[in-house]
Amino acid sequence: RFPKVPVLPGINTTFIGIQEQHGIFTEECQGCGNCGLATFGAICPITRCSKKLLNGPCGGSQNGKCEVNANIECAWQLIIDRLTQLGQLSNLRTYIPPKNWRTSISGGPRKLIREDHII
Repeated sequence: RFPKVPVLPGINTTFIGIQEQHGIFTEECQGCGNCGLATFGAICPITRCSKKLLNGPCGGSQNGKCEVNANIECAWQLIIDRLTQLGQLSNLRTYIPPKNWRTSISGGPRKLIREDHII
């Protein structure tokens, strides 16, 4: 729209996360466009599970730590603990179909069309 106007990044977003403490940030969301936080007790397995598993733990974690990296908490242990605390562990009885990656950034640039806003 404005071919002669330079574009300057304002924040250089590399991930959506939280600040654990000064200088330490943890990724909480990959903006995949297909959010399941309500199912998983507000812990995203796409972001937090090293294997991005949607239907339960891989079975390789030990003492609540991920088998991929022992410095990472097992996302599925966190999910199970949180759902137990919320009394919603039955959420895990529902099969989650394979992820629709077309809604994610890795599927190419996303475009949202709001028909109700088009003039």
